Amino acid sequence: MLRMDFTNTNGIVTQSIIETCEHCDEVVRTIHISEIAVKAPNDPRTIRIKDKSDSLVFMKEKNERLAEITGSYIKKGLLDDVEAAEAKRDPKGMKYGLRAEAMCSESIDIDAGVTQSFCYRVEANPDNPKFQKVVGGRTLSASLARFEKTDTTGSRMGVDRKGNVIKMKNFKNLRMDREIGREEIEKDDRGTELIKRKGPQITDWFRALRSDDQKYLIQGAQRTERFLERYGEEVKTMKVVSRFRNRAEFVDAVNSLGGELR
Repeated sequence: MLRMDFTNTNGIVTQSIIETCEHCDEVVRTIHISEIAVKAPNDPRTIRIKDKSDSLVFMKEKNERLAEITGSYIKKGLLDDVEAAEAKRDPKGMKYGLRAEAMCSESIDIDAGVTQSFCYRVEANPDNPKFQKVVGGRTLSASLARFEKTDTTGSRMGVDRKGNVIKMKNFKNLRMDREIGREEIEKDDRGTELIKRKGPQITDWFRALRSDDQKYLIQGAQRTERFLERYGEEVKTMKVVSRFRNRAEFVDAVNSLGGELR
């Protein structure tokens, strides 16, 4: 969603265009006017406008700009092929002109090799009125609550624009301050792309196991009632594996509380 934001500093009012997350309404980025400005159809003039770096760029017609940016939106799951075709036919373009719906997080799923956009602030709490909007036939909180915090397919990351729960194990975050079509992965101070992990994948010995063995341990631990009683939330997220030095210690701990792991 786009909205105007006004700031008063020492009596001087400045105006900016803010893009917010479709689900939580938190600010995602500030939009420069050059990112959403287009020429009128069939306007023969050559028009230039200053971008956010104060450089002069050519203003283009709507469909020419859409051709430049819809690919990035589709790649990030913020637009599909049908919506892209409709945007070309619609004089207004996408939902917000040259902007599609925005989510507050964009991450590359390393294991699946795809980019996902989602709201990471959604809570499974049905009492939080902020997330009772119905998307895809369910409230946002109800969609999230249908899935365990961590299971054999990964850990919950958030909910996408269509109400799907996004789950990942290892991922890279995209910088949210970059323009559409100029995406950049978050890096550390040395310029190395940051790899982030969720749930049990944070623990080295667990991450080194074969995927089928990881699934086996997760299933075994989460169906052992006394182990769940002892460690509670840590078993739901499977961060409990960080308590143990290796697989053998973890198996012994689960089995001592009624588990049947090998």
